[in-house]
Amino acid sequence: MSHPIHKFSALARPVEPKCPTNFAVIILLPVIAIALFGWNLINENGIALAAHIGLFGALTAFLTWALGREMDPDHNATAFIAMALSVMLAALGYGFDLLTIGALLFAVRLANRTVGPQARVGDIITLVSLNLGAVLVDGAWWMPFISVIALVFDETQEHSNLPQRLAIPALIIIGAQAFFTGDGIALSVTDSLVRGWVVTVIVITIMVGGAIWNLPDLRSVMDVQQTPCDRRRIRAGMVLILLGGLASLLGGQDSLAGNLAIWSVLAASIAGRNVIIADDDKNDTPTSVEP
Repeated sequence: MSHPIHKFSALARPVEPKCPTNFAVIILLPVIAIALFGWNLINENGIALAAHIGLFGALTAFLTWALGREMDPDHNATAFIAMALSVMLAALGYGFDLLTIGALLFAVRLANRTVGPQARVGDIITLVSLNLGAVLVDGAWWMPFISVIALVFDETQEHSNLPQRLAIPALIIIGAQAFFTGDGIALSVTDSLVRGWVVTVIVITIMVGGAIWNLPDLRSVMDVQQTPCDRRRIRAGMVLILLGGLASLLGGQDSLAGNLAIWSVLAASIAGRNVIIADDDKNDTPTSVEP
């Protein structure tokens, strides 16, 4: 279903209260924020820190849910399982690189076209801005290169506009600059990776890779055109999410920990296909992802 915001953005997917799963998310987010706030107060973290974790934990849950919907548009369960995992990780004290998650979300939507139309100028500006933030704030020098892959893939499927083409060299420069002047060039940080985490990552990667390879025909339709989602594009979006997770290892254990939301989505996609939520059979996927 098209939304007024689509006049300005081809990557925004507003939350619609009339959609049951969307309404559930609207209810869950404040509950998550309050629960995390209370949990941290119980653990004597102080009001300011508890409020910070509650707010950012809820925001992370929101973005994780949204990315989960892009990872598996036919199954609502994947997004909710991913959300639950991210909340659990926040309760355990893990932080999250929100700008990196946001940049990856926009890159995936640009490639998989779950909304439908080609990205607009404002979308490209937002994508580049999120990538700049991911580099400067989160230290994710690899994120611009993943966005470049998304842009190049989209170009191979349909000739893009000039702003989209100009974004490619801009992102390469941002990523290369961060790599050669920051921690990227010191890939020895990968020595900090914990073996147990690496084994878990390998197992998830193999299982997700199999799911991507064997992706069945899709029931979901694009938001605006109301035509079936392109299986090839959805698969490309899934690959981008997997690449985002794997690339986080390049920053060592701290980077992996900061991007566990991405791995929550990947892990959830393995189980989500086997769990049925009522809305799955109603195909409400077009409007069930955040802006």
